[in-house]
Amino acid sequence: MKKPTKPARTNRNPRVPMSPCQHVPSPSLTAPGILSADVVKGKGGIEAVVVRLAPHHLVVITGGAKPTVSLACTHHGFVAEAYELNGQLEQVINHVRKHFPKLRVD
Repeated sequence: MKKPTKPARTNRNPRVPMSPCQHVPSPSLTAPGILSADVVKGKGGIEAVVVRLAPHHLVVITGGAKPTVSLACTHHGFVAEAYELNGQLEQVINHVRKHFPKLRVD
């Protein structure tokens, strides 16, 4: 399996992922509908996990003192901090659960 490489960054907010259109999917053994799943390693260990879904969707999970989860579709998306109870990620999940009950997972 090819060693994952760190995604290129732009001058934009580094916590917001680039559009999946700007990435060249790396060949990997993934499930149908997943273009690639890469682990980004740094000096301190794993920095992020990047999952590119076909063809314009992206999920990025970052580590560190304040981990984040990013979901993006083409050029739109959001980043939510994921390190405290009732924090940003939990608030987004609760909003989706309330307004889109058919999407709930319990």
